Amino acid sequence: MDALNTPTYLRLREQIRSDIVSGLWALGSHVTLIKMSEHYGVSANPVREALLQLQGEGVVEMRMHRGAVIPSVDARYIDNVYKLRGALQAMLAREAALKATPEQIEQLQRLREAHESAVAGGDVAACVQANRALHHHMDSLADNPPALDVLASRACLVDAFRRARGYGAGRLDAVVAQHRKLVRAVARGDADKAAQAAFEHTDAARRDLLAALAHRPPA
Repeated sequence: MDALNTPTYLRLREQIRSDIVSGLWALGSHVTLIKMSEHYGVSANPVREALLQLQGEGVVEMRMHRGAVIPSVDARYIDNVYKLRGALQAMLAREAALKATPEQIEQLQRLREAHESAVAGGDVAACVQANRALHHHMDSLADNPPALDVLASRACLVDAFRRARGYGAGRLDAVVAQHRKLVRAVARGDADKAAQAAFEHTDAARRDLLAALAHRPPA
Protein backbone atom coordinates (compact mmCIF):
# COMPACT_ATOMS: atom_id res chain seq x y z
CA MET A 1 0.00 0.00 0.00
CA ASP A 2 1.51 3.34 -1.05
CA ALA A 3 1.63 6.36 1.24
CA LEU A 4 -1.15 8.23 -0.57
CA ASN A 5 -3.59 5.35 -0.10
CA THR A 6 -2.56 4.47 3.45
CA PRO A 7 -5.31 5.28 5.97
CA THR A 8 -4.53 8.25 8.22
CA TYR A 9 -4.55 6.17 11.39
CA LEU A 10 -1.93 3.77 9.98
CA ARG A 11 0.35 6.64 9.01
CA LEU A 12 -0.18 8.11 12.47
CA ARG A 13 0.62 4.76 14.09
CA GLU A 14 4.04 4.71 12.44
CA GLN A 15 4.67 8.40 13.18
CA ILE A 16 3.74 8.01 16.85
CA ARG A 17 5.98 4.96 17.08
CA SER A 18 8.85 6.97 15.56
CA ASP A 19 8.16 9.91 17.87
CA ILE A 20 8.29 7.66 20.93
CA VAL A 21 11.73 6.45 19.85
CA SER A 22 12.88 10.03 19.23
CA GLY A 23 11.77 11.06 22.71
CA LEU A 24 8.99 13.43 21.64
CA TRP A 25 6.57 11.29 23.66
CA ALA A 26 8.77 10.23 26.57
CA LEU A 27 8.69 6.86 28.30
CA GLY A 28 6.43 7.06 31.34
CA SER A 29 4.57 10.14 30.07
CA HIS A 30 0.83 10.68 29.68
CA VAL A 31 -0.45 12.10 26.39
CA THR A 32 -4.00 13.24 25.66
CA LEU A 33 -5.93 12.85 22.43
CA ILE A 34 -6.26 16.63 22.24
CA LYS A 35 -2.52 17.16 22.54
CA MET A 36 -1.74 14.56 19.88
CA SER A 37 -4.49 15.81 17.58
CA GLU A 38 -3.11 19.34 17.77
CA HIS A 39 0.45 18.16 17.25
CA TYR A 40 -0.34 16.05 14.17
CA GLY A 41 -3.01 18.37 12.78
CA VAL A 42 -5.76 15.75 12.60
CA SER A 43 -9.01 14.98 14.40
CA ALA A 44 -9.16 12.79 17.49
CA ASN A 45 -10.60 9.75 15.69
CA PRO A 46 -7.51 8.68 13.69
CA VAL A 47 -5.32 9.38 16.73
CA ARG A 48 -7.54 7.10 18.83
CA GLU A 49 -7.41 4.37 16.17
CA ALA A 50 -3.62 4.64 15.95
CA LEU A 51 -3.27 4.42 19.72
CA LEU A 52 -5.56 1.40 19.88
CA GLN A 53 -3.33 -0.35 17.35
CA LEU A 54 -0.23 0.55 19.35
CA GLN A 55 -1.91 -0.66 22.53
CA GLY A 56 -2.34 -4.05 20.86
CA GLU A 57 1.44 -4.11 20.35
CA GLY A 58 2.16 -3.12 23.94
CA VAL A 59 3.57 0.26 22.91
CA VAL A 60 1.00 2.38 24.79
CA GLU A 61 -1.60 1.87 27.51
CA MET A 62 -4.96 3.52 26.80
CA ARG A 63 -6.80 5.43 29.53
CA MET A 64 -10.57 5.90 29.31
CA HIS A 65 -11.27 9.49 28.17
CA ARG A 66 -7.69 10.44 29.09
CA GLY A 67 -5.55 9.48 26.11
CA ALA A 68 -2.67 7.10 26.67
CA VAL A 69 0.41 6.42 28.76
CA ILE A 70 3.76 5.53 27.22
CA PRO A 71 4.96 2.70 29.50
CA SER A 72 8.24 2.94 31.34
CA VAL A 73 10.83 0.25 30.70
CA ASP A 74 12.05 -1.79 33.66
CA ALA A 75 14.56 -4.61 34.12
CA ARG A 76 11.93 -7.33 33.79
CA TYR A 77 10.75 -5.90 30.46
CA ILE A 78 14.30 -5.64 29.10
CA ASP A 79 15.19 -9.14 30.26
CA ASN A 80 12.07 -10.74 28.80
CA VAL A 81 12.14 -8.86 25.49
CA TYR A 82 15.80 -9.56 24.86
CA LYS A 83 15.52 -13.24 25.70
CA LEU A 84 12.67 -13.44 23.18
CA ARG A 85 14.65 -11.38 20.68
CA GLY A 86 17.72 -13.57 21.13
CA ALA A 87 15.79 -16.73 20.31
CA LEU A 88 14.05 -15.20 17.30
CA GLN A 89 17.07 -13.44 15.85
CA ALA A 90 19.24 -16.53 16.18
CA MET A 91 16.61 -18.46 14.21
CA LEU A 92 16.33 -15.69 11.61
CA ALA A 93 20.10 -15.34 11.24
CA ARG A 94 20.36 -19.07 10.60
CA GLU A 95 17.76 -18.82 7.84
CA ALA A 96 19.33 -15.65 6.44
CA ALA A 97 22.66 -17.43 6.03
CA LEU A 98 20.93 -20.14 4.02
CA LYS A 99 18.73 -17.88 1.87
CA ALA A 100 20.49 -14.54 1.30
CA THR A 101 21.30 -13.62 -2.29
CA PRO A 102 24.52 -11.81 -3.27
CA GLU A 103 22.52 -8.60 -3.79
CA GLN A 104 20.97 -8.88 -0.32
CA ILE A 105 24.36 -9.47 1.24
CA GLU A 106 25.73 -6.38 -0.53
CA GLN A 107 22.91 -4.33 0.98
CA LEU A 108 23.64 -5.87 4.37
CA GLN A 109 27.27 -4.79 4.06
CA ARG A 110 26.20 -1.26 3.14
CA LEU A 111 23.95 -1.07 6.19
CA ARG A 112 26.75 -2.36 8.40
CA GLU A 113 29.03 0.35 7.04
CA ALA A 114 26.32 2.97 7.61
CA HIS A 115 26.06 1.89 11.23
CA GLU A 116 29.82 2.14 11.65
CA SER A 117 29.70 5.66 10.21
CA ALA A 118 27.03 6.56 12.77
CA VAL A 119 29.21 5.15 15.54
CA ALA A 120 32.17 7.19 14.31
CA GLY A 121 29.97 10.29 14.39
CA GLY A 122 29.07 9.72 18.03
CA ASP A 123 25.35 10.44 17.56
CA VAL A 124 23.35 8.02 19.72
CA ALA A 125 20.08 8.64 17.85
CA ALA A 126 21.79 7.96 14.52
CA CYS A 127 23.35 4.79 15.95
CA VAL A 128 19.97 3.53 17.13
CA GLN A 129 18.38 4.24 13.75
CA ALA A 130 21.23 2.66 11.77
CA ASN A 131 21.25 -0.36 14.05
CA ARG A 132 17.51 -0.85 13.58
CA ALA A 133 17.87 -0.61 9.77
CA LEU A 134 20.67 -3.18 9.75
CA HIS A 135 18.80 -5.66 11.91
CA HIS A 136 15.52 -5.21 10.06
CA HIS A 137 17.23 -6.05 6.77
CA MET A 138 19.08 -8.97 8.34
CA ASP A 139 15.92 -10.37 9.89
CA SER A 140 13.96 -9.87 6.65
CA LEU A 141 16.33 -12.16 4.75
CA ALA A 142 14.80 -15.16 6.53
CA ASP A 143 11.41 -14.47 4.88
CA ASN A 144 9.43 -14.99 8.10
CA PRO A 145 6.84 -12.17 8.40
CA PRO A 146 5.26 -13.41 11.68
CA ALA A 147 8.65 -13.32 13.40
CA LEU A 148 9.27 -9.82 12.03
CA ASP A 149 5.92 -8.66 13.41
CA VAL A 150 6.84 -9.90 16.89
CA LEU A 151 10.23 -8.19 16.78
CA ALA A 152 8.82 -4.92 15.43
CA SER A 153 6.13 -4.72 18.10
CA ARG A 154 8.74 -4.95 20.85
CA ALA A 155 11.40 -2.69 19.33
CA CYS A 156 9.88 0.74 19.93
CA LEU A 157 10.13 1.04 23.71
CA VAL A 158 13.57 -0.56 23.82
CA ASP A 159 14.87 1.81 21.13
CA ALA A 160 13.41 4.77 23.03
CA PHE A 161 15.15 3.61 26.20
CA ARG A 162 18.43 3.09 24.35
CA ARG A 163 18.27 6.54 22.80
CA ALA A 164 17.57 8.13 26.18
CA ARG A 165 20.22 6.20 28.13
CA GLY A 166 22.89 5.74 25.46
CA TYR A 167 25.44 2.94 25.46
CA GLY A 168 27.74 1.64 28.17
CA ALA A 169 31.49 2.22 28.03
CA GLY A 170 32.97 0.33 25.09
CA ARG A 171 29.58 -1.00 24.00
CA LEU A 172 29.51 0.65 20.58
CA ASP A 173 32.95 -0.73 19.69
CA ALA A 174 31.70 -4.16 20.75
CA VAL A 175 28.56 -3.73 18.62
CA VAL A 176 30.68 -2.95 15.56
CA ALA A 177 32.76 -6.09 16.11
CA GLN A 178 29.66 -8.22 16.69
CA HIS A 179 27.96 -6.87 13.57
CA ARG A 180 31.03 -7.71 11.49
CA LYS A 181 31.08 -11.25 12.87
CA LEU A 182 27.37 -11.71 12.20
CA VAL A 183 27.43 -10.28 8.68
CA ARG A 184 30.53 -12.31 7.82
CA ALA A 185 28.81 -15.54 8.89
CA VAL A 186 25.71 -14.74 6.83
CA ALA A 187 27.82 -13.79 3.80
CA ARG A 188 29.66 -17.12 4.02
CA GLY A 189 26.43 -19.07 4.37
CA ASP A 190 27.51 -20.44 7.75
CA ALA A 191 24.14 -20.95 9.44
CA ASP A 192 25.49 -22.23 12.77
CA LYS A 193 27.94 -19.35 13.23
CA ALA A 194 25.33 -16.82 12.14
CA ALA A 195 22.85 -18.10 14.73
CA GLN A 196 25.49 -18.11 17.45
CA ALA A 197 26.68 -14.60 16.56
CA ALA A 198 23.11 -13.26 16.57
CA PHE A 199 22.37 -14.78 19.97
CA GLU A 200 25.62 -13.52 21.51
CA HIS A 201 25.03 -10.04 20.10
CA THR A 202 21.50 -9.89 21.49
CA ASP A 203 22.55 -11.19 24.89
CA ALA A 204 25.32 -8.59 25.11
CA ALA A 205 22.76 -5.87 24.35
CA ARG A 206 20.49 -7.27 27.07
CA ARG A 207 23.27 -7.12 29.64
CA ASP A 208 24.27 -3.59 28.61
CA LEU A 209 20.70 -2.30 28.96
CA LEU A 210 20.23 -4.01 32.32
CA ALA A 211 23.46 -2.39 33.46
CA ALA A 212 22.13 1.00 32.35
CA LEU A 213 19.07 0.43 34.52
CA ALA A 214 21.21 -0.60 37.47
CA HIS A 215 23.81 2.15 36.85
CA ARG A 216 26.65 -0.32 36.90
CA PRO A 217 29.03 -1.83 34.30
CA PRO A 218 27.67 -4.93 32.51
CA ALA A 219 28.97 -8.28 33.75
